[in-house]
Amino acid sequence: MAKNIKDFQKLNIKVSDIPEEHRIDVFIGNLKDNIKHEVILWETYSLEKALRVARKVERKIMATRKYTTHNYKDGSVVAPSLRQPTRLTPQQYEKKRVKWRCYNFDRKYTKAHKCSENKLFYINCEEDEEKEQETLKKEDIQ
Repeated sequence: MAKNIKDFQKLNIKVSDIPEEHRIDVFIGNLKDNIKHEVILWETYSLEKALRVARKVERKIMATRKYTTHNYKDGSVVAPSLRQPTRLTPQQYEKKRVKWRCYNFDRKYTKAHKCSENKLFYINCEEDEEKEQETLKKEDIQ
């Protein structure tokens, strides 16, 4: 942020025929979204105040930032590798439900059942939704 402000100030010195309100708009428009929105809320009417508010907002964000598990490489965020969800078709889902089987493992499901491994689970119900929509369309026609 400090570098961005210095760069902006260097350019600002070279330009004298642009009204201050336009310079404020250009400065705010080049801020990161999370900072930009807060600076706009302050309704800054001078460039000096916009610069001060932007610095304060950035300090606040840095102070309240939580540690993330993301990896930073070459300035971009690389998300940690996540397991892919287990996908069940509506038929597989129904078969397990009827037999009272766990969706994650092939074991009997009970009220006290807890899977030994946490998994992300995805049930694809598109076919059922399509059938419902077709039925509704037919009912509407009749």
